[in-house]
Amino acid sequence: MSYQAVRAGSAAILEKLDKGEPVDPTSYYFRMNPTFETQTGKYDWMNRIIAVGTGHRLAESPLYSIFEVL
Repeated sequence: MSYQAVRAGSAAILEKLDKGEPVDPTSYYFRMNPTFETQTGKYDWMNRIIAVGTGHRLAESPLYSIFEVL
């Protein structure tokens, strides 16, 4: 998976995110458009979809919710 994303918020919120501090996900904007590249087989269908996603940063890692556009 690769993606382009937009993350926007106040300078204070973005600074906390960059430091890995917990931040309420409703206090900033994080949207993405992921694309997938898989081998032929079980997940080949993912190579042919349009998807959008949201994300937020947990202390230990990012968390993404990704949706296929129908």
